[in-house]
Amino acid sequence: MTEASQGLLDAFVAGARDASFTEQLAVLLGVIYIVLAIRRHRGCWIAGGAGTALYAFVFLDARLLLQAALQVIYVAMAVYGWLAWRPESGTVGFAPRRWTLRPQLAAGLAVLALSAITAPLLGRYTEAVAPLADALGTWASVAATWMLARRVLESWIWWVAIDAGLALLFLSQGLAFTAALYLAYAFLAIAGWRSWRSALEPAA
Repeated sequence: MTEASQGLLDAFVAGARDASFTEQLAVLLGVIYIVLAIRRHRGCWIAGGAGTALYAFVFLDARLLLQAALQVIYVAMAVYGWLAWRPESGTVGFAPRRWTLRPQLAAGLAVLALSAITAPLLGRYTEAVAPLADALGTWASVAATWMLARRVLESWIWWVAIDAGLALLFLSQGLAFTAALYLAYAFLAIAGWRSWRSALEPAA
């Protein structure tokens, strides 16, 4: 085992041991959320909404202020996702859809623009410890969650990159248990992409 991987393992073990009950429960709900989302099960939004509500307190304590605010947005989007995937709209066992490159580029530019506006404000007026990474992770996550609620296949590709980046951010702030969850999310997002790809609608 390399020195870097040993250090990561040691950080995870220490983080798991020291994690609060709130963080542990949020991690459990997060795992349930993504497993159900991969299976295109509507109940994912219940687990996701509950888990993100708990994470708002975890991230506030870690001074990741935009990540804390993001959890509030997630709760609202969980309600939207629950409604969008309702059985009467044919979303049980639904066929995912694809986005062409153009809307994805538009979403990416919006993320960059919002991050460029938000990061300096965070750095100047708050105690945020990583304003640029916090801003990028926040707005990219909002975009990817919206895409997921809209049943867009490419949302999973976004999540691979987002979750890997957030894992590094959380590890740097001592949230090793949560960092491990987000690293697992990145791998599960690959599984989600493969699962959703098998039943596609034409590109929108």
